Amino acid sequence: MSFTGFAAADLAFLTGLAANNDRDWFTAHRAAYDEGLKPGLAALIEDLNPLLAARGLPLRGDAKKSQFRIHRDVRFSNDKRPYKVHVAATVSRTGPDGEWRKMSPGMVYIHIEPEGGSRAPVLDFDPDSIDPLDPATLPSARGAVVAAKPETEEDSYSGSGPFVAAGFWLSERPNIDAVRRAMVANPAAYFAMVEALEKAGLELAPGDPVKKMPRDFADQAGGPLDPALKRTRWIVRRRLTGAEIGSDRLPAVIAAFAADARPLLEFGWKALGNAAT
Repeated sequence: MSFTGFAAADLAFLTGLAANNDRDWFTAHRAAYDEGLKPGLAALIEDLNPLLAARGLPLRGDAKKSQFRIHRDVRFSNDKRPYKVHVAATVSRTGPDGEWRKMSPGMVYIHIEPEGGSRAPVLDFDPDSIDPLDPATLPSARGAVVAAKPETEEDSYSGSGPFVAAGFWLSERPNIDAVRRAMVANPAAYFAMVEALEKAGLELAPGDPVKKMPRDFADQAGGPLDPALKRTRWIVRRRLTGAEIGSDRLPAVIAAFAADARPLLEFGWKALGNAAT
């Protein structure tokens, strides 16, 4: 199956799910997910793999394993809504042990939802009136009530529209400090990486910075690396348009973005001790 773009009717399912986030509604309408969004995401990954390989990028995805479940993990959350209102997947590298992992450090994250977002609930929702590729028809343009601030990072990705991101979502302190040490060891390489990203039109996201300089890097406080060393993540992002996610050109768009993000990926891979070859 070749990727032909995400159909407007299937994207409208996500908007409907945002307004009716319960099991009965999902069950009654899930054909759009099972027969449209899920196989569409699989086809996107399959078409993306050879484009990444052709660019010499050591990234790949698995049609099934790369996809995130649409079910939310509500075990430790006060928000018991059962479903995400987006679909998402990653492409990543083979790890140092030779095994491919969905969340291997230094990956590309693909986030699909209607342009303009799909989270906000709306009264008197009429799915036939929604064109997911036209932001003017979405709940957010109709004065809908904005949902409460999300409790989890997973949820925080929803609501602002489709995008693709690349970089290092690091959670373990040894990995974060490994990137920091690489900066201190070769500041010129770090700033060259940032400059290369900027030339490609990409900017590092804030990176969930800590307020105080980490103790092991206290001697760098106030220096040129100060704000960079306070980061805990290194990520760049590109918004996707409704026209792009509805087109068979989306794999090429994502592959081009991954190539633009390569300076960041290679800097981080090298810092973590497993440089790309």
